[in-house]
Amino acid sequence: MIRKLSAVVLLTAGALAMAAAPATAATGRLVLHGETGRVVINPGPGCYGSGTPYSGVTNDTDTAVTAYSGSGCTGLSLVVQPGRSTTGEFRSVRVSS
Repeated sequence: MIRKLSAVVLLTAGALAMAAAPATAATGRLVLHGETGRVVINPGPGCYGSGTPYSGVTNDTDTAVTAYSGSGCTGLSLVVQPGRSTTGEFRSVRVSS
């Protein structure tokens, strides 16, 4: 009886932990255009930046990203929806979880 109860408790706890786990990555490609441009495949959540500004952002992922005028995802911001691109001077881009 105790073994069955322990197994049920462990299975329930495992199921709850899996259901509460956040998404780990956007699916697709995030293209940061510019002199030091880069392509990030299936970008994980976080802030992507560079010492030099990006001249544009192409969001070929399944989630919106936010482009920022300042480094460290600070300053003026612009949301780039999935499947869209924008041009401008950006120093960082945030992918939400």
